[in-house]
Amino acid sequence: MRRSADAGTVLTEWQIDDDDEVDEDTRPRQRRNRVESDAEPEDEASADDMDADLDPGQSADNQMAKKLIRYAISCEYSRTAIRRDGIKERVLGNQGRSFKRVFALAQKQLREVWGMELRELPVREKMTLHEKRQAMKSNSQPKSGSGAYILSSTLPKAYRTAAILAPSKTPSADDEATYTAFYTMVISMIWLNNGELSEQKLQRYLTRLNADQNVSMDKTEVILKKMEKQGYVVKKIDRPPVGQDGDLMVSWHVGPRAKEEVGLDGVIGMVKEVYGEWNTDMEKKLMSSLNIKEQTGHEEEDVEEAEDASRRETMGDE
Repeated sequence: MRRSADAGTVLTEWQIDDDDEVDEDTRPRQRRNRVESDAEPEDEASADDMDADLDPGQSADNQMAKKLIRYAISCEYSRTAIRRDGIKERVLGNQGRSFKRVFALAQKQLREVWGMELRELPVREKMTLHEKRQAMKSNSQPKSGSGAYILSSTLPKAYRTAAILAPSKTPSADDEATYTAFYTMVISMIWLNNGELSEQKLQRYLTRLNADQNVSMDKTEVILKKMEKQGYVVKKIDRPPVGQDGDLMVSWHVGPRAKEEVGLDGVIGMVKEVYGEWNTDMEKKLMSSLNIKEQTGHEEEDVEEAEDASRRETMGDE
């Protein structure tokens, strides 16, 4: 198409060219359409044959596995735990006995297609004196699993970067990135204080960080409640025994979602990012604060052992 300074000339030229193209292409297009329409019944027949070859049970399992994946992604989008009861109610319906089979099939598809997997969250630790006493009185065996899951990436470490795994655009990328940085910072501070941080100490840290000004989404109290609801942190309140005077003791602990989603690797990465320059002495101090063995050339194994110990403690195995 030629360029012209006159808009009317340009429009006329476009019309002439279009008419020529229509005349030239009409018959070939009609022939192609006839060929495609003749081929469609064969394609449909072959698809029907494939569906007929599938076992009805396998087809039903595939459909439920896809439904489970959609349900898991929708839950993870809002950071809601994917509970076993929810899977049975919303996915399996009256096919509750198919849970293990459908779950395994969904896991396979998640890993091979989506680069993710469902990981079970640890059981919430008994923290208050009342909860511990109730657990001691009960003769029942502690639960081996929580029945709640989250989606976790299975991508190689090299691909788990902000450039590839970008923050969600809802409500906005900036708000999502700010929230992720904030809860990672709070989780890191708790973990670096032997897994327990008093309310007074947490508020002092947040004041020094100017959290109210830097985290502009909501008030700090609202964000902490949101983190607690989503399982990133656990707020423990110890009340004095009945009939005795005393103040409430409030402390914060690492939540089950944080142990799976952030982990000690995330804490170490956060600390190194904040400090910038790094040396052997700082590495030793960090490992000591996180109760990780001294470096032996197997740092990743030490981190995994520490995370496993933390999970066992949460699940009451220690």
